[in-house]
Amino acid sequence: MNVFETPAEFRAAFDTLVAATHRQLRVYDHDLSLLELDDASRLATLRALCVAGGGRRIELLLDDISRVARDHPRLMLLLRDFGHVLEIRQADPDAPRPDQAFVLADRHGVLLRADKTAVHGTLHGDDPGHATALHQSFEGMWQRSPASVSATTLGL
Repeated sequence: MNVFETPAEFRAAFDTLVAATHRQLRVYDHDLSLLELDDASRLATLRALCVAGGGRRIELLLDDISRVARDHPRLMLLLRDFGHVLEIRQADPDAPRPDQAFVLADRHGVLLRADKTAVHGTLHGDDPGHATALHQSFEGMWQRSPASVSATTLGL
């Protein structure tokens, strides 16, 4: 278990977890502001996961999707190119949501912030028990998610 206290340490822990991901990456957070997913190296790692194929998935579940398209243009390009691998949804605002934010890598890695409004948290590189409980929580919220972010603009 590794502890992080600063935004830079949080992003480094996220990068470590993503690099160890083989099949599935799941993120639950308020928004994407702390992750800085448009960073070139971080985006390249996500793109590599998308390109690898083999049923890989990246699922981002956010309380607030209102600024995703505006604040993350490179992520939107990745979504456009790999919509079959990457999906971004908004958590159901009418359903109870946890106070914690977390990132899940496959069925074993967990990046956990006990409070979505705080940066500090822990990285568990191999904790299948904790990961399983969070996967169940994520799956329930994912299934109730009413809206998703689209990389294309529809219009007449």
